[in-house]
Amino acid sequence: MENTLRDEEILRLAVDDPSYFTILVDKYQAAFLRKALGVVRNQEEAEDIVQETFTKIYRYADNFKKQKGIEFKSWAYKILMNTSFTHYQKLKKSGAN
Repeated sequence: MENTLRDEEILRLAVDDPSYFTILVDKYQAAFLRKALGVVRNQEEAEDIVQETFTKIYRYADNFKKQKGIEFKSWAYKILMNTSFTHYQKLKKSGAN
């Protein structure tokens, strides 16, 4: 049944039943990790970014409102990229990157 649900529906279901959220994690984790790694160029940092991103997606799930032209995927990637750039700036300031 989960395979027929859209990401937006899975996110909505996950608010009441967190076990649904694993579907989104399984679907996006590898792609998110590649994208974050492209920004920070450090595996451990990229993994931290992805974990933080999924935490934010779940925490702010109620804020996602399906609108024309706005899919879950683009909303989630925006959170990922903002989180990645924030981490990158912190690394740059600390001289770690």
